Amino acid sequence: MADNSSLSIQSMAQIAVCSALLCVSSYIIIPLPIIPIPFTLQFLAVVLVALLLKPTHALIAQTLYTLLGIVGLPVFSGGKGGLGIIFSPTGGFIIGFIATSFLISLLKGKKVSIFRYISVSVFVGIPVTYFFGIIFYILYADTALETFSLFAVVDVLKCIVASLLANTITKALNSKGLS
Repeated sequence: MADNSSLSIQSMAQIAVCSALLCVSSYIIIPLPIIPIPFTLQFLAVVLVALLLKPTHALIAQTLYTLLGIVGLPVFSGGKGGLGIIFSPTGGFIIGFIATSFLISLLKGKKVSIFRYISVSVFVGIPVTYFFGIIFYILYADTALETFSLFAVVDVLKCIVASLLANTITKALNSKGLS
């Protein structure tokens, strides 16, 4: 007798692929010399994963990624790993990604809607991520917070790109009966 709360093999595979995507996205870095926070594609991947997976699956994928980094695997930005990264100026973003992933997935709705995807990722995803990120940043960094305005503009663009990708991927998966 199967337990209804258990994950299917398809769900586990989706979670694993999405966790791997989160790991890879942190390696794509564009250094900005004026600020200590690296510019990566992590947020785009967080939003994409949230839009593709069910809420609990998005939460599991993001938590798995975070735990891989905490135990020392080099999956955080710049190939870093370890618990110390969580207690650094950028650690709040990593923690925020967990809440962001779950909330975006929860609020995206059941129907594929590019407008809703963009709205939820911009108006929920960015504020939730920044809430945690800014708290840690204030605790652990000496520099001014004005730098976040640059990131906010870029993160809106990432939300739009992730929403477009999720829209296309979800429609393709639905047409094949794989959603």
